Amino acid sequence: MQIVKSVEEINSLEENRIIGGENIVFKNSEIRFAGKGNILFCEKGVTLSDSQIKFFGDDCVIYLSSNSHLYTLDVTVYRNSAIYFGKNNYFNGSFHAIASERKNIIIGDGGIFSFGIWVRTSDTHLVYNADNNQRINPSKSILLGDHVWIGQDVMILKGSEIGSGSILGAKSLCSGKKIPSNTSWGGNPAKEIGKGVFWSSESVHNWTDAETEKHNVFSGKPFVYYYDKEEHISLSKIDKALEGNDAEKKLKYLKKLRKNTAQNRFAIPEMQEKKKRGKLWQR
Repeated sequence: MQIVKSVEEINSLEENRIIGGENIVFKNSEIRFAGKGNILFCEKGVTLSDSQIKFFGDDCVIYLSSNSHLYTLDVTVYRNSAIYFGKNNYFNGSFHAIASERKNIIIGDGGIFSFGIWVRTSDTHLVYNADNNQRINPSKSILLGDHVWIGQDVMILKGSEIGSGSILGAKSLCSGKKIPSNTSWGGNPAKEIGKGVFWSSESVHNWTDAETEKHNVFSGKPFVYYYDKEEHISLSKIDKALEGNDAEKKLKYLKKLRKNTAQNRFAIPEMQEKKKRGKLWQR
């Protein structure tokens, strides 16, 4: 086990690497490596605060994009898995994630993540059909799109895809759901409670009556996302690009993904819209 607790210790690594741009800061944080060929990639301006990042296997990648906020993470990757964080996500408490059984967690840009959130690609243990002894709980990758709002104590499990611009309410459990863009979901299991909505990041805690009145009508550009065949990047395409590759090749692809700034890259359409488009949406 190799443990890194400061920027100064990065060069002490032998079989794993921490690659970083300028102004990387560790505040009460540590990186643990139990394996080889792993890469933690940090863009310029990354600050880890009260974080634990753990590599428990070989050929894993965690990618941290530039962020105007602190990264407060408790994340673990196992053999041949990857976790990607887009830019400028806000973590209001420790964000917990586990990527295992060669599956991946992809998180877009500009999201807000509340307290006590868990994201997991597997059930850890196995479930079988008693009639034929076939496994029925395979692990699956997870996608959280751009500008998503994930509420307090939400759990997001294997196979979930949350389209850009959507909301998961507090205490929700999302397992294997494909949540369309600009919808709000809540409950256990999570169900759609609103559609055709968007959200803005201002906090109402200390507002006066005048500030509340001012914001009753949104005056900016709405955060609305549409499915666009040319811009869309499917989770299955991302998985295929990352599958079976060593950490270097995974990192190369994630850098390419980072450069893709298309507005609707992670948009997910409503079911009715999918039916209208027919084969256009087939994955």
